Amino acid sequence: MPTDAVLRNLLFLYAGIVVINVLLSAALWIRDRNALFRSLLVAWSWMVVAFATGGALTAGTLAIITGLLPAFGVKLMFARILGSTTGTAVPLKPYLGVLAAAYAATVMLSSTGLGFTLVTLPTVLAIALPSLVTAARSLRARQRLSTSAIVLLAGCVLFSLHNIDFAFLRDREDMATLGFTIAMLVVFSLSVAAPAVALEQVTEHEARLSTELDVARRIQSRIIPPDAPLPGLEMTSHVRPAASVGGDYLDVYRDGERCWFLLGDVTGHGLGAGLVMLMAQSTMSSLLRLRPEISPRELNFFANQVLAANLERLAERRHLTAVALLRTADNCFTVSGSHDSLLLYRAATGGVETRDINHFPVGLGFTPDLAASDVAQDALQLSPGDILFMFTDGVTEAARGGDPRAGLFGVEPIISLLKRHARSPLSQLKHDLVDELDRFTENVYDDDVSFLALRARDEATA
Repeated sequence: MPTDAVLRNLLFLYAGIVVINVLLSAALWIRDRNALFRSLLVAWSWMVVAFATGGALTAGTLAIITGLLPAFGVKLMFARILGSTTGTAVPLKPYLGVLAAAYAATVMLSSTGLGFTLVTLPTVLAIALPSLVTAARSLRARQRLSTSAIVLLAGCVLFSLHNIDFAFLRDREDMATLGFTIAMLVVFSLSVAAPAVALEQVTEHEARLSTELDVARRIQSRIIPPDAPLPGLEMTSHVRPAASVGGDYLDVYRDGERCWFLLGDVTGHGLGAGLVMLMAQSTMSSLLRLRPEISPRELNFFANQVLAANLERLAERRHLTAVALLRTADNCFTVSGSHDSLLLYRAATGGVETRDINHFPVGLGFTPDLAASDVAQDALQLSPGDILFMFTDGVTEAARGGDPRAGLFGVEPIISLLKRHARSPLSQLKHDLVDELDRFTENVYDDDVSFLALRARDEATA
């Protein structure tokens, strides 16, 4: 077969492999918007550009080396994928600065009449630099590399050396077939090793994240109070996070005759909201231990100061609606919060009252400028048989079939259940409410769901 025909076939094969890799890496990026998959897509896309510019810019030494410049993007992206295996950073600006200086040197040398090799060598060395440096750092990292990472490292080094021999062999037509054969082998090794390394790193990251989420979920589940009996009160509670880690805060704290019931709802849900929820729980419990005689109004004021300062330092644009309920003797309650309304079933009348909870203007942690005078509190009392029901908006805003356009659960089903279970154990109320929510939403929840119910009992007969 004539040399030109062989070279043409190699060119078509090379282009086909590159295009296939662009499509495969695009599919990975669309499936999972991970930075490594993006680097993979960018690397192969730059290779397409380099192939096009290398074929188009052939008139003169300066044009030829200019056509090779997109290969820098290829080397940089593959170096970043390789660096991910050992935590080796591959910054853009320093390498880009070296490339700019090297290309300027090539431009100046091109006017001196020097040969092709001496003119192009500074630029080809700068193009190869990211891969070579990252490979050397990865070997020095003393970290065991996987088989795919070793293949990728070798491929990056060989590809860079092949770029360097460009300065020595590009103007020799008799070496063109050999050059493209070597390029084919290198590109084939990269097309196997680079996606394998990216998938390994993404899988490892997801496994590590899953373990961390499991720890956070276990911590949260142990904080949720059990349905333990309390003097003069029957209690039940329920927490269901929409994600693996929830942002609803529900706690019960008892100190002698004083019993605290705390409910909050962090903006959003997921891991970030869960961390803020744990921060709120530790803040509240610390304040209650340090100041046993604190009032609900004071508790919210001091908790806001702590949470606002912490969230500002963490640059977290989150806050939580919250209600603090203090129960003392004879089922007298003091309440302070900025939250959804409470529902009060009155045994004497069989009706349900709504008690608004708007004792301060914004949620906890929203602003450090909330003054003590901005926070209020008021009182309520439960008679024997009365039920107090407090909940987060994940209950009333649960969507039919998971689609808000189909309607929301609302407060009326809760009121009906409170009346229907006026004399039933609160555990039955919880069971039926959770059942109704599951049927209504078809088990599709976009927000955390939490509620707590208290029924007053005659302390003399409790």
